[in-house]
Amino acid sequence: MEVNITNGKKPDISIVASAHRPQNWMKLHKSIGSNQVDFELVFVGPTPADYQLPENFRFIRSLVKPTQCLEIAFRNARADLVMNIADDCEFATVNPLDKLYKLYQISNSDKVIISSRMMTNGQDQSDFAHRFFTSDKNSPLMPLSGLMSKETYCDLGGIDRNFIAIMWDLDLAMRVYSLGGKVVLSDVYLNENRDGNIETSLCSEFWKQDRGLLESLWTVNGKVCLSRKRPVEPFSDINILDVSQGPRGRWRGNHPLIFEKMENGIKKARLFLGKISRGIRKPKQYLYYFKKIAWRRESN
Repeated sequence: MEVNITNGKKPDISIVASAHRPQNWMKLHKSIGSNQVDFELVFVGPTPADYQLPENFRFIRSLVKPTQCLEIAFRNARADLVMNIADDCEFATVNPLDKLYKLYQISNSDKVIISSRMMTNGQDQSDFAHRFFTSDKNSPLMPLSGLMSKETYCDLGGIDRNFIAIMWDLDLAMRVYSLGGKVVLSDVYLNENRDGNIETSLCSEFWKQDRGLLESLWTVNGKVCLSRKRPVEPFSDINILDVSQGPRGRWRGNHPLIFEKMENGIKKARLFLGKISRGIRKPKQYLYYFKKIAWRRESN
């Protein structure tokens, strides 16, 4: 599946995302700023913007799971270099793409991922957040919104369809390591603003499944190994826009939509009740969820 673009110069970098927050997109676009390198954004998700997107910004509508949305975006990227991003983040460094691009050029390798640094609410998290095991500084360095060769991405097989929402990029980084490549941490900061975010976190919702899959592929007795235990299962082009492949989570599958909505509603209710249960056992968490409920009611 390919979206053909016949007009315009081929960009130097394609920035891709699984995206559902169009209210954030122009803030992210603005944070990229003016760079010497040409770039495009390719976002895939369920909700189009209700405003005119810039010429270098493409949106593809799909109701499939986040990892599959990302795979669709990667396959439609026109540049030779690609990087993923989340649509609740903004760059906190001036001219970020120029800096990432220069570092990639200096590396003189197609088996390298140039990583941004993580910030949360303006606080630097990069001292611990960029390791396979955050408590082990000797474990492999992991990327955030990593810049890499699209050719290498494709040669590696792209995203494994067994990941639902998260951890796929760590799996990709481990595959780069297994080829003798590396991850390089840049001085470019990417900030996630979590204040006032009442939406379910994909990390908390899918940690058990996706993190469990990652560790089953790359660890032995709690230690990281550089030999993947199972081959990559890539996404198929067939119905890639319409049907989630592999474990689908709460996203569109191949059953009648009304039944899937009912099933997803039950899953969301169980997830919410599980959070309330944990909150009862931990009073501080209970207060936190109570505030979230009150905030949602006020917003409505």
